[in-house]
Amino acid sequence: MNLCDLEESEVLSITLDQQHLYFEMVVRTEDGARYKLSARSTAGAPLEVTFGALNLIGPRRDLCNRHTFGELEGVSMVENVLTLEGDFGDLVIRNAATSVEHLR
Repeated sequence: MNLCDLEESEVLSITLDQQHLYFEMVVRTEDGARYKLSARSTAGAPLEVTFGALNLIGPRRDLCNRHTFGELEGVSMVENVLTLEGDFGDLVIRNAATSVEHLR
């Protein structure tokens, strides 16, 4: 799946490990499928994470009355820099290698 295909999905969870070696965001797309967006550090260096804004209000509910952190509105990856924007705020993750996994 392409990163931009995750836009307009609902954010279910956000995880950043204490050492900043990995970041994960689980989302649910409009068709109900769940995906995990992972960012791992490159070359063993910690991820550089910058929050432009942070707005974690919960529990929000989507149109089907399910818990969510709001919508993931924008995703981009340019030269190992992942940018995420949505109702939860916005953040930039540098030194990142990304992957998207379909969850069952």
